[in-house]
Amino acid sequence: MSINELLEAADVREVVSHGGIVLLAALTLVQISPIKINPWSWLWKQLGKLLSRWGKAIGKALNGEVMAELTDIKDRLTELEQHDQRQDKDRGEDKALDARRRILQFADEIRRKVRHSEEHFNNAFEDIDYYKTYCHDHTDFENDKARISIKIIEETYDHCVREDDFL
Repeated sequence: MSINELLEAADVREVVSHGGIVLLAALTLVQISPIKINPWSWLWKQLGKLLSRWGKAIGKALNGEVMAELTDIKDRLTELEQHDQRQDKDRGEDKALDARRRILQFADEIRRKVRHSEEHFNNAFEDIDYYKTYCHDHTDFENDKARISIKIIEETYDHCVREDDFL
């Protein structure tokens, strides 16, 4: 006899009113051969299904405000990331423009026969390396403006090394 047949045979109201709990406890201890009856697992399974349906609706109702705030925070975070990327791009471009200005100024000083130390040349070469790398990585950046000045600096440096003519 299955659990469903047992429940149909007994009037459920009568079972509940006359010791239904005792019957459920007895059923957990009694094994009807060859059918094993475990009413607790059946009961928990049914309760789980009921709570699952209701739990989702209750969870959405309780967490609605939190979910809206979380969506708002995600949107603001996305805006901040985009703003940060724009600022990084602007800072990189500004740094390249500053390097180009220093390169042009250094080359102008060489043209006016101003002597420089080897360390000053090394700083100029750091600017040149940054500028060339930035131009290579950012093809949309206007770049051939310092080409002649860079050549003047490199040639003057080679001359200073050969002649030991640093300041």
